[in-house]
Amino acid sequence: MGKYSGTEGVEVRGDTVRIHFTWEGRRYRENFAYKATQTNINRASRAAGDIKAAIKAGIFDDEVFRQHFPRSPRVAQTGNSFFEMAQLWLDGVMVSAATRDNYRKDINRYWISPLGARAMRSIRYSELRAMVNSIPWASAKTRNNALICLRGPFKMAYDDELIERNPADRIRNQKHQQQPVDPFSQAEAETIIKYLADQHLGPYFEFMFWTGLRPSEALALHWSDVDFASGYVRIEKAQSKGRLNAKTKTAKVRDVLLNERALAALQRAKAQSFLAGKHVFVTEQGEGYVTEKSQRITFTKALKKLGVRHRPQYNCRHTYATILLMAGVNPAFVASQLGNSIIMTLTRYAKWISGAADQIEMNKLKERMVV
Repeated sequence: MGKYSGTEGVEVRGDTVRIHFTWEGRRYRENFAYKATQTNINRASRAAGDIKAAIKAGIFDDEVFRQHFPRSPRVAQTGNSFFEMAQLWLDGVMVSAATRDNYRKDINRYWISPLGARAMRSIRYSELRAMVNSIPWASAKTRNNALICLRGPFKMAYDDELIERNPADRIRNQKHQQQPVDPFSQAEAETIIKYLADQHLGPYFEFMFWTGLRPSEALALHWSDVDFASGYVRIEKAQSKGRLNAKTKTAKVRDVLLNERALAALQRAKAQSFLAGKHVFVTEQGEGYVTEKSQRITFTKALKKLGVRHRPQYNCRHTYATILLMAGVNPAFVASQLGNSIIMTLTRYAKWISGAADQIEMNKLKERMVV
């Protein structure tokens, strides 16, 4: 049995405050939204009085019920719940399987506990704002990513005309400072390539340094994607987190032209996998890679052995981009080869674009200098 607070209609059960009332011939015992401190017990007492007065005046309805008891099971029964809409949104969102898994994790981690059973129309902007601001986010980027799968279900409910307003629409992203790219120098790249040349993954890393592919794209590369006659590879799928995605990160197919170094790496990879006719890069057992774990381990050991400052293998991509730009290659061409937008390329690699231009200008001065 619970302990009554001394006010009619209010009961304390452990840390929970319950409000008792009768409405439309039915007896209700609903949990108050706050823990059982003396202040909150007093608030519950006032709420109980308000509810009793509203019932007597004939103005107590589902909307008033939701305002007082937003987490009540009755609320979930009066309209589509957040859980239901989140599942519908997840099932239909047009992203890769890996991204969908990340969205599902964020929904379960941040939103299902406080919102799952709630009817969509019972959730207010002020609640969402307070909820978002109360979470100790690891970074602004983490926060912004989690907000994608908070906004998605509400937008779907709004588009389906299940709610009149979208309370998540005004929850804004936080600005976050993108970390600058950290490529290897060309000398470092050559040292790493030389060290790994006789190892099984040697062709893979030379290819990565001289094509700028994403690791997920290289793992999904098949010999049928390689056109030796025209000198390019077609990038149209990605292997990420153990799954083969039928499209790239940007959902765009692109052809990457092969320079002499990339072609040489492919020729060396032929001996490992060409006759099997499927994956270009395979394990020592001849199977396609499921994840990039082996590459990560091999790369980390090589950097440590060579005394090269550690950077992830993904930075092979940045290395190729900066080598191209420092050579004066058109940024639009670089963007097309990387599968980035021109704006992203100009923003991310501005330092190397200006560096190449600066050197050209200095060379003009050098030609006029008299030694």
